[in-house]
Amino acid sequence: MSENARLVETIARLREQLAAQEHTHDRFVEKVVLAQETERRRLAWDIHDGIAQRLVSLSYHLDAADQTIRDDPAYAAEQVVLARRLADLTMEEARAAISGLRPPVLDDLGLAGGLASLVKSVPGLQIAAELSDERLTEPIEIALYRIAQEALQNVVKHAAATSALVIFSVRGSMARLEVRDDGAGFNPREQQRTSESGYGLTSMAQRAELVGGTMSIRSRAGSGTSIIVNVPVPP
Repeated sequence: MSENARLVETIARLREQLAAQEHTHDRFVEKVVLAQETERRRLAWDIHDGIAQRLVSLSYHLDAADQTIRDDPAYAAEQVVLARRLADLTMEEARAAISGLRPPVLDDLGLAGGLASLVKSVPGLQIAAELSDERLTEPIEIALYRIAQEALQNVVKHAAATSALVIFSVRGSMARLEVRDDGAGFNPREQQRTSESGYGLTSMAQRAELVGGTMSIRSRAGSGTSIIVNVPVPP
């Protein structure tokens, strides 16, 4: 092969690599936008269905109290009590909506403590945990916490499991999260296409990709399931 031919072949190969990288970048951007829009939509629903409706009711009770405070003080006082209860509920829902964006438990306890707290909060399931105390960057900790949260919700809703295990470890430049269960198992490809838990699997995979990681699923009917996430840790 002549020198010119080699040069042409090299240029063609580099162009293919560049095109592949651009395609990968475009897909990554699309997933970032999709993840952001999903979070915004969830927050909008939380605000509209909970906080906004309670504020409307709160305004109604305060108006009723204001209009009757002279003629019927007892009724006005009752409306103030109801308004105060609604204010407390609205505050709780606002805090829940905020924690949906950034789990406050991570600020207080770190990822290991957050996962330990998450494990204790899951009803009807025996869950063991093996957790490293290593701290990671904020985006990685949030992603791994949310993935574990979604994985355990799937176990409770769909796996018919009696026990589960959550493992978080850091070895060298790689962080690893694994959620195992002893449930019914499934065909990962079929599940991702056909069910609500399939949407959850896609969401978890996207979260892993957004922080530069990968997610794999090991499962088959009757043999339980393992969700495994590996994320490179920046120095």
